[in-house]
Amino acid sequence: MLFTVSCSVGKHGMFNKKKSTDTTATQQRVAAIKNIEVDLFDSFTFTGHANTPIQYRLLQPHTNAAKKFPLVLVFHGSGAVGNDNKKQLGLLAKYWALPTIHQQYAAFVVVPQFATRSSNYFLDSNRQVLTSGPEPCVQTVLQLVDSLKNVLPIDEKRIYVIGYSMGASTAINALTLRPGLFAAGISIAGIPQFDKLQQLSTIPIWMVHGNADTENTIESDLLFFKEMQLQHGNKLLFWELNKTAHNDIVPEMILGNRMASWLFGNKRK
Repeated sequence: MLFTVSCSVGKHGMFNKKKSTDTTATQQRVAAIKNIEVDLFDSFTFTGHANTPIQYRLLQPHTNAAKKFPLVLVFHGSGAVGNDNKKQLGLLAKYWALPTIHQQYAAFVVVPQFATRSSNYFLDSNRQVLTSGPEPCVQTVLQLVDSLKNVLPIDEKRIYVIGYSMGASTAINALTLRPGLFAAGISIAGIPQFDKLQQLSTIPIWMVHGNADTENTIESDLLFFKEMQLQHGNKLLFWELNKTAHNDIVPEMILGNRMASWLFGNKRK
């Protein structure tokens, strides 16, 4: 279990400082997810307006019920950049294929693989922290989502985006590019985007970062949370994981069903 050290800062946002734990339950959960077969995710290629193909995997609901389902877009970190259409299926993606999650939170899960970086970082000279910006391939993925809405029974009011590391930065970038598309987003150990805060002012965002992260340090996310909270009153959730490094953060998110439950608790008006 995660232990809450402090919480509830401000009227509109919530800040939690969590103690990271490395328990047997965590290790068992990670092992179960790693053992999930890649072939549960169908393999596709999409070519958008820029004629630059994007390879992606799609996990479909295992029910034939005549209803519409949420769509969850999962962005990978820089370590999965490539074109094998497999490496992007890490813990965050396979989490949705766990039998208990797949049954209780049935959704279309879209996991693109970027052939190059999807988000790049540079110094915000006014704030003296890193900020991020999207590469053109992110627009192609958003076109993919639009295409899937036309052919699959997707509930357009329940489209979500999550990501880790570079993928977390890309998740925030995608929210700024198409704020009217998403019902909520989760950013795990990423670098936020500061130049379009207004576009994010009505979107529920859950940010998670380890304060021992030396790859994408926590300062940018902390400042982003503060500015969003003070300037725009967005309902934000921020988890600071104590003594947690960059590569140790994802296991904390895949324990239980809290991630799926939080996402599905948000619906676009």
